[in-house]
Amino acid sequence: MKQKDRVILQRETLHKEVWQMPIMHLARKYDMSDVGLAKVCKKMAIPLPPRGYWQKQSHGHRVHKKSLKPIDEKVQEAVVIDKTAEQLFQIARKRKATSEQRHKERQRIFRLQKELKDWEMSNRIRTYLAAMHASGMNTPSRSDFLAWADTYANHLDPTNEFRIEVLDDM
Repeated sequence: MKQKDRVILQRETLHKEVWQMPIMHLARKYDMSDVGLAKVCKKMAIPLPPRGYWQKQSHGHRVHKKSLKPIDEKVQEAVVIDKTAEQLFQIARKRKATSEQRHKERQRIFRLQKELKDWEMSNRIRTYLAAMHASGMNTPSRSDFLAWADTYANHLDPTNEFRIEVLDDM
């Protein structure tokens, strides 16, 4: 059942919320832009955390929450946003799904970039090995090094199943 609800932002409640989480995250809750919510806070004379507040807090620095000053006749005590509860729920669910999908895509991109880098490096090593073998400069110490380089190239190559356990942690 879709019942029209109005989201009413009360001054004291919004003040608490603004100091509990970054305004960008809070704005999503109300399906607003962070700039729009900041304007609402300005209309309601709600002080906002300064730049760097959340970063300082996350690193254990002491941060100070600005208190809510008494209102005068120009300040609004409440602001009404016309959204149904169902709409807000749907918006939150869609944003969560989109966020999870973006995260999954970023992981895939990172993996692809790493595998391409490793594959390119393994091919460069193999080209180097071919040039070294063609040069005919094979001393015993160089042969050991070239054998190790070949093993390392196989380790890097994502098309091979061959892995060197000691190098996997690097």
